[in-house]
Amino acid sequence: MISKRLPSVIFRQSLRYPFSLCLLLLSAALLSPAQEESGEPTPAPAAGEAQLSAERSAFDEISGEVIFSGGARFSDGETLLEADEIRYSHTTGEAVAAGHVAFTRGRERLLADSLHYWRADKSFRAQNIRLGRAPYYISGTSAEGTGDEVLVHDALLIAHEPGAFQPRIAARSVRYRHDRDVVARNARFGIGAFTPIVLPKFTYRLNIPLASSLSFDAGYRSTLGAFAETGLYLPLGPDTRIGGVVSGYSKRGVMLGPEAHYEIERSAGLITAGDLQTGFINDYGDRLSDRLGRAVPKHRSFIQWWHSQDVTERLQLSAQLHYWEDSEVLRDFRPSLFYRNQSPDTYVQAVYAADRFFVSGLARLRPNDFAAVQERLPELRFDLPALRLGASGLHAQLQASAAALRERPPGSGAASTRSDRLDTYAALSRPISHADWFSLTPIVGARATHYAKASGGKRRYTRLLGEFGFDAALRASKTWNYQNPVWQIDGLRHLLTPTLGYRYVPQATKGRTWIPPIDTAPFSSYLPVLGLGDTRNIDALEPQHLLRLGLNNTWQTRAADYGSRDLLTLDLAQDLRFDRAAGQRRGSDLHAALAFMPAPWLQFDLYQRTRVDDFSLREVNAGLTLRDGPAWSLRLDSHYLRREINEYVLRYEVAVNEAITLLTRLHYDSRRSRFNEQAYGLRQNLGNIWSVQYTVSIYDGRRRESDFGFNFSVQALGF
Repeated sequence: MISKRLPSVIFRQSLRYPFSLCLLLLSAALLSPAQEESGEPTPAPAAGEAQLSAERSAFDEISGEVIFSGGARFSDGETLLEADEIRYSHTTGEAVAAGHVAFTRGRERLLADSLHYWRADKSFRAQNIRLGRAPYYISGTSAEGTGDEVLVHDALLIAHEPGAFQPRIAARSVRYRHDRDVVARNARFGIGAFTPIVLPKFTYRLNIPLASSLSFDAGYRSTLGAFAETGLYLPLGPDTRIGGVVSGYSKRGVMLGPEAHYEIERSAGLITAGDLQTGFINDYGDRLSDRLGRAVPKHRSFIQWWHSQDVTERLQLSAQLHYWEDSEVLRDFRPSLFYRNQSPDTYVQAVYAADRFFVSGLARLRPNDFAAVQERLPELRFDLPALRLGASGLHAQLQASAAALRERPPGSGAASTRSDRLDTYAALSRPISHADWFSLTPIVGARATHYAKASGGKRRYTRLLGEFGFDAALRASKTWNYQNPVWQIDGLRHLLTPTLGYRYVPQATKGRTWIPPIDTAPFSSYLPVLGLGDTRNIDALEPQHLLRLGLNNTWQTRAADYGSRDLLTLDLAQDLRFDRAAGQRRGSDLHAALAFMPAPWLQFDLYQRTRVDDFSLREVNAGLTLRDGPAWSLRLDSHYLRREINEYVLRYEVAVNEAITLLTRLHYDSRRSRFNEQAYGLRQNLGNIWSVQYTVSIYDGRRRESDFGFNFSVQALGF
């Protein structure tokens, strides 16, 4: 055996074994000095070449192998093999690596104790391997494969880094196909050493999460007893998952809730998406009564589903279903869903968007008898947005609809209100502007509404209304070269926009005696929509002869990245009524909206409604947010509605360290001098995989929920 130090040796497949020794000696004589002088790295080998380098090299005449040791490296242009020692046979094209083996091909990397590699078919066999692509990794006792796939024996698939709380799949064998999927046979799925779920065959696509969502909640509420809730969703696609929630309550029973979420992109970018949530329980506990005073049934369920689909590039379909067996089922068992939506709505709608107009169909139904819903059975609608008419400067707007309307009072047995309605609105406008500081748009319009099959009064009635008005605005601005590094202010700009809107609809209230009041105005403390064409409560119109004054203020500074950012906005608005309904004053309340956000760590927002004749507050909603990155955050809200609400809400979070955060939430009712809700909790991060939260809640006042609750929840952060 002859030994010689070689910085780099290149083998070509055209060479034959008898010349190998000569080639080694010649390379040592010619290549080493040149590399020492230039100091340049060895170029990547061309196709068909193999490159080896190490601190030491030797040639075994018996086996015909070249032995490289001490940081040995082997590459053939597609593959990089690193190890403590590499033995290479030119005759067979086999490389044998041992000790701290690293095998890299593209973005894939495999670590092993030992590895055999055959250049002819790019295949390999390895012992005690670890491989994968972030954030998923596979380990096993042995593996073999090619450039396309790897078969791992006695395998373990882990999300993120190994740990006691990491999700994992243990399998007899795992077939790993690069950039595609993982197929496991005789697999067991679980967390850490606990893998109770048996899967004879499991296929996992690498472009989707291992589990889209995994959660666990447990605790105690006096109305439900001790409870535990587990949710699991398995992926079927990049944005599609199926699973459900199983909940057990010691005082109420077991609730089963299959659920699904889907989002599929078809050809030409067309998207179909939806979400399904359900729950079914045989409730043997104290169910109390619903919002109508009726006894809550024993068999309780809910189904909530929304769907959106691009049928074609111009036709879009959407639907929503909210079916509750009783009005309290979500409030009792899914409070997070209930407080987000306490007025369930069910409809199906299709919209066709042409180049210049829209055609739509809407069916709104009432599957829940405890709710008041203005049903459409159905409504067909045509909308032509403002369209310029030639060179005249005039703009035309048109909308028309035909609807079969029905409204039934909550409960059963009450008489319903019905009507068939044809409605048309047309308007002409003429925008006038001067430079960029003045704009005026006069508007004239008409609305014709015909009612047929109306319940009560006349069976047929037609109402004709005219509309006259204008919208005007002045725009002014001023800039200052003010700098403040602390608040990140780079110059100031003030935008001032006074606005004026006028609308007059003569005899807007005519026909109220003969029109079934189905589309009426909902409760709102804000200013109503201005304009007959945009008014939705056309079955119960109020007098419309008013002047709306507005003043919009915006202070801005240059944004660090691009454009500008708002520092402060202040908007004021008030109506002056020339025609009034019973009980209305000449002037409406003054509405003010303020938003102050001078820095990312500070935000203040305020909505205030003030009666102008005595300056009494009618409504105030204010909020202050302070934050210091992930260290802590504070949110203080105030809600005031005269003679109705006077509440303060505090939310505070502070990070004790990187893993533990303390939480506080307080709801204080100053009218009754009590805390409606107190919640104190701790949130813990486990391995950047799980978020664990412990919460104690105390309630006061008359309510359906418990007066005390303890909750323990585990949520997957993603894997």
